Amino acid sequence: MSGLHGLVARLPDPVRRIARRVPGASRLRGVGLGRPSLPAPPPGSLRPLVYLPTWARWDEMRQRPQYLMAAFAAAGHPVYFVDPREPRARIADGVQIVPTLEEVPGRDALLYVHFAPVRALFARFERAAVIYDILDDLSIYDDDEAGVPPRSRVSAHHPQVMAEADIVTVSAPVLAERHRHERPDLLLVPNGVDVDRFHPTPREPGRDRPVVGYHGAIAPWFDFDLYEQVASAMPEARFRLVGPVDPRVRDRAGRLAGLGNVELLDARRPDEIPAVVAGFDVGTIPFVVDRLTTAVSPLKMYEYLAAEVPVVATPLPACVDTPGVRIAADPERFVAALREAMAVGSAEASGLRAVAESASWARRIEPLRARMAELGLLRVRAT
Repeated sequence: MSGLHGLVARLPDPVRRIARRVPGASRLRGVGLGRPSLPAPPPGSLRPLVYLPTWARWDEMRQRPQYLMAAFAAAGHPVYFVDPREPRARIADGVQIVPTLEEVPGRDALLYVHFAPVRALFARFERAAVIYDILDDLSIYDDDEAGVPPRSRVSAHHPQVMAEADIVTVSAPVLAERHRHERPDLLLVPNGVDVDRFHPTPREPGRDRPVVGYHGAIAPWFDFDLYEQVASAMPEARFRLVGPVDPRVRDRAGRLAGLGNVELLDARRPDEIPAVVAGFDVGTIPFVVDRLTTAVSPLKMYEYLAAEVPVVATPLPACVDTPGVRIAADPERFVAALREAMAVGSAEASGLRAVAESASWARRIEPLRARMAELGLLRVRAT
């Protein structure tokens, strides 16, 4: 592997489709990332974090990795997000976004990794430590129909990264159960929310019908059968779906949008999502419950709650135990839960934000930083 040569071509089908929708993704092919060349940070300073490049963009579909990087930057760590599609270095949310490894420290860095095949870049660093973050069921990356050579699959690299990593984190209890036999010391770091970005907002003037909302990828894990039945049973409500549509479900999404009370809107930039959520009366998480989704810790759940928007979800483990989230496994119960959520009073609504505040990213990274301190990885050691 030389830089990110062929990375997009080797991604599994579900991930590759997302990557190809990102402007400039073709620049990932054949690009040389160079070698880290910034000087080592001084002894005693907080160790810098480096996000090794994948398909992720800072300003597209912001997910757990970007929020974690921003949280570490807010805690005082120098943070570098490497993306070769960036035309030049810039700073966003306290994070230094750079196009090459030449613009990151070559020594004493903490390498944040969630895509195991990038382990080929580890050797370019001196005295680095690795944080391996398992944020999804790994089967999503190894679709046999994607034409990914076995040696390039996550499953081929995962065991080595799991063994080599200084710290292994997981985003959900289900993932902890699945991987604890590989690393008994793995650390649960659930997803959270940047509560300062989401605020309760007065109802839109002139809104005649309640808005039932969803934002995020519209993909095979979306329960189209359930949502179609629910929307058909509630003509008094508007159903607003905001996000990119996976080509595999374009027909299903189009059929749903054909209902008179369903709006299907394109993806929005991360800075637009708070306004999107503020336009909902109820937020939904209508996922099919299977092996993949039971390992999910939905970011949108906490974003809804931070905006004091009540939530209705299918029985995903991460949702079942969250205060303020109503659970419904079938269309009839989902409709009933939506109507109940629409009648939520101000007292219950204000309590939703308190739930979100307890899950702020600043709090989420506290156990991780404590583990780093315990292992002597929080600050740069003297030579």
